[in-house]
Amino acid sequence: MAVRRFVKALVLVTAFSAAVSALPASATDKPAGPGQGRSPDAKAEPAVKRISLKHVRRVVLDPGHGGDNLGALGSAGIREKELCLDVARRAAAWLSARSDVEVLLTRERDVAVELRQRPRLANDWRADALISIHANAHEAGEASGMEVFFLAADASAEAARALVEREEGIRVADATGGLAWSVGGILSDMELAAQHQRSERLALALGEALKTVRPAARFRGVRQAPFGVLKEARMAAVVLEIGYVTHPEEAPQLTDPAVQDQFGRAMLKALVALDSQMAAQAQAQAQRPPPAKAKRPARGQ
Repeated sequence: MAVRRFVKALVLVTAFSAAVSALPASATDKPAGPGQGRSPDAKAEPAVKRISLKHVRRVVLDPGHGGDNLGALGSAGIREKELCLDVARRAAAWLSARSDVEVLLTRERDVAVELRQRPRLANDWRADALISIHANAHEAGEASGMEVFFLAADASAEAARALVEREEGIRVADATGGLAWSVGGILSDMELAAQHQRSERLALALGEALKTVRPAARFRGVRQAPFGVLKEARMAAVVLEIGYVTHPEEAPQLTDPAVQDQFGRAMLKALVALDSQMAAQAQAQAQRPPPAKAKRPARGQ
């Protein structure tokens, strides 16, 4: 009898051990203490902290050119339309991974999108910000550096006019059917005027972010230009010139995924700054006393 009990107990222990061995390692292992459970050379990947924005909820990235609109041809065969799409995709992935902002692209592949359709898409999608991505070019290949533009009050600067005409393939005057470009003519109501002010703030914030994120790269400044892609935008809207595809040293850098991620990082910094400014503006408006009601004249007056 004792032998039978011993054999039965031995069978139960053996079966239990086999069941435990079949479990995944995570189900049986104890949590690793400091320095345990990984090789000495292994580095823990830090969790990505996602930033939450209250006022900037949807952003549209606009990769310049596309389809039969090739853009500039740079060093080593770098084509502007392809570079802009690559940067937009990387920046969109960066923004989505590190914030709760919804990111949309005006084009996600090599297709032509009509110039006026780009801001109209952003309007239809009720975006809070529009960033149109382009790359610059120089005939001699000597110029380099990043620039940020927002809508110009006029088209008097010849350099700005030339840039717009090269990027958009249309004369500035022709873009409005011969009408003069002016903020007064474009911004027909107070809403558009407020968005123009936000565009300036976004441009300045993006410029500061680019200088912080890419300190070794040249930054040419924040400027105004009559870009048609900005004309109908009903949100904060800017054009980002990421650099010169014709510069022999700068152009290859722009194709580096790490550098493209830096543009996404700069965009996020700028959007956070814009969100803070919009929050402050909303708070100021909420604290503003309502306008006094006009008194009704007494009867007989």
